[in-house]
Amino acid sequence: MATGFYDLPNLLGVKGEDLPKVKHYYDEPHSYAFQKIVVVGAANSAVDAALETYRKSAEVTMIIRENEIRQSVKYWVRPDIENRIKEGSIKAFFNSEIAEIREYEIDIQTLNGKITIPNDFVLAMTGYQPNYHFLKNLGVEISPDSAKRPLYDSQTQETTQKGVYVAGVVCGGMKTNEWFIENSRIHADLIMEHIRQKG
Repeated sequence: MATGFYDLPNLLGVKGEDLPKVKHYYDEPHSYAFQKIVVVGAANSAVDAALETYRKSAEVTMIIRENEIRQSVKYWVRPDIENRIKEGSIKAFFNSEIAEIREYEIDIQTLNGKITIPNDFVLAMTGYQPNYHFLKNLGVEISPDSAKRPLYDSQTQETTQKGVYVAGVVCGGMKTNEWFIENSRIHADLIMEHIRQKG
């Protein structure tokens, strides 16, 4: 199992999220030029989408649950987004979330009450999660804590289901910042060695 974690986006759970204008996967900025864009989130993906669409002449508004841009945002990008927000080039609603999405506008729940703004596209950069349904159907147990990691032997990568192995970012469950291509390359070697020993 080397499924990664991009299969299932973390949904907003609001009315109108199923409209075609709502995107959970950001592709490229050109199609959003001269459009009214809302970017949901405050991590790297959201910041990249906001800056790139802004630089292609989109009118960008960020909706952020927290009271600041995440500390984990790349250090060379963070000052850029903070400066764009400070100067007003990109509007940001902190401590806020989308309440409802409609074809040409959205409602935002802010600390000062609900407001409505015109909108063409919503880029919901809210992260992703592994396909837990698939894992559980294979008999793989999941940790009961908030990380929701598949349970496996770190020496062999074999899960609680004999003969089923995990490799790559899926090993981290909801802790998607633990495993990358660079530090998970060893997983394949561990798996193949375990299979060879079973021989």
